[in-house]
Amino acid sequence: MASTAILLGRYSSRSADLPHDRRNNRVPVNGGSTIVLDRSDLFSVSPICPGLALCGALSIYTDKETVAALRPTCLINCAGELPDTPLPDTVHRYHKVPVADTPVTDLGPHMDTVTDLIHQEYISGGTTIIHCAAGVSRSAAFCIAYLIKYRGMTMNNAYRHVAKCRPCINPNTGFISQLIEFEEKYREE
Repeated sequence: MASTAILLGRYSSRSADLPHDRRNNRVPVNGGSTIVLDRSDLFSVSPICPGLALCGALSIYTDKETVAALRPTCLINCAGELPDTPLPDTVHRYHKVPVADTPVTDLGPHMDTVTDLIHQEYISGGTTIIHCAAGVSRSAAFCIAYLIKYRGMTMNNAYRHVAKCRPCINPNTGFISQLIEFEEKYREE
């Protein structure tokens, strides 16, 4: 658990409320700057916290302004049914997690790998964009797992935070159960 107590930029890993101003649609990105969201949540790239953004597969191409502002260095594709994602020029690391969006899909074997990859990219000054087909269930579940493991949030607080940044999230019931178990794993350490 000691590694999860690292201060991340201006934000403590124990902070339940990462800065986010929905009134002005301003959200933080890596390096302390902010970007403005002005598109429909479902069809946009949604910054979650410095170093991490969430979206659906098509949003990488339809929300080019946000992608350009984020300058992603890592892209994680959580949609096993989709082909590999063509990468923006700034991306040097690509990871595919071939999982289906079903309540019986086990995310467990991938949770630590994905959250560690996001964190490694963040501490090296990079930004990860994680996506599945719609940015609603699979990739949202991995964002919640990241906030649990590296930001010290409870599952409820992490879910609320991601939903505040991207109101369309809706991880399936199996993923919610797995996130509760994941939280217990990190609370025991």
